[in-house]
Amino acid sequence: MKIIIETVVSEEDESAMRRIRRDIFEREMGIKLAPPDVQDRNAIAHLLARAEPDREPIGTLSVIDTSGDHELHASCGLKFEPHARVARYMHLAVLKPYRGMNVPLMMMLEAHRRVIIPHRFDYTWLLFDVKRAATSFLCQRLGFTPTADTFISEYGCRCPLLRDERTPWAVEVIERAEQSLFQHPGSLSAAAHALASLSA
Repeated sequence: MKIIIETVVSEEDESAMRRIRRDIFEREMGIKLAPPDVQDRNAIAHLLARAEPDREPIGTLSVIDTSGDHELHASCGLKFEPHARVARYMHLAVLKPYRGMNVPLMMMLEAHRRVIIPHRFDYTWLLFDVKRAATSFLCQRLGFTPTADTFISEYGCRCPLLRDERTPWAVEVIERAEQSLFQHPGSLSAAAHALASLSA
């Protein structure tokens, strides 16, 4: 099965994104989401994963600019230089029938290519389940590091995962993750297809 990752650009895309969020967070996890204008405040981009050939929407990911939001960072135990460019990943969600197919990895790599690099972010972060953080694909394959701070949120016991985008390690893990997708040509993201075209 081929999975493609696209940027949300139309009302139809936005409707599909919100439907997936409701299915995962509200119906499956029992979490009441904030109104859309609050959820997407300072959003730079929303990504939508689709399954070919019918282009069925199957997953979402949002990138939020939190640069300068010292209050938010402090509440999560994060400290950055005063003028650091900081982005947060939010609402990473994949519908049940499509889990175990590297869709979250594809979306994270595509967000890195489309948003993090062009906007020159210094750091990226997200909140994740404390119990699964160290063994998650985010830490194992994408080089995020769990911080020592843990707290209870509406999503349960969470800790921030952080990556310094300026380090050689961050570049290396991204390259390795992109290359790993070549082993499954039917499930490549747009980023991997672009890399394949450049290599040909």
